[in-house]
Amino acid sequence: MLITQTPKYLLSLLLCIPLYANTANAADKSVHSDTAATVKVQPVKQTKTAAATKTGYPKRGMTMKQVRRHYGKPHSARKSVGKVKKKWPRITVWNYGKFSVYFERHITLHTVVH
Repeated sequence: MLITQTPKYLLSLLLCIPLYANTANAADKSVHSDTAATVKVQPVKQTKTAAATKTGYPKRGMTMKQVRRHYGKPHSARKSVGKVKKKWPRITVWNYGKFSVYFERHITLHTVVH
């Protein structure tokens, strides 16, 4: 009588608990075994670059006029092709050599460092 009145999700949970406990014990044993390899990680020395200072590239939300005034004329420019709709606005990419700036309409979306 008890099994027929118990919801199915509780029965499923009761069946899964022993399986989970067995896999957790197996994982603990494999991590703490004597045959496990030891990996040494050397810290990486970071150099101070324009990306690290976060002032060398256009930020999200800048307008095209602000980017052109601050970084000058781009080496090349591309515009998306096709119909422009509210859902699919025009995307423009300005390439400055070391980085590219992606615009949606006239606002900066992303800056990609090459």
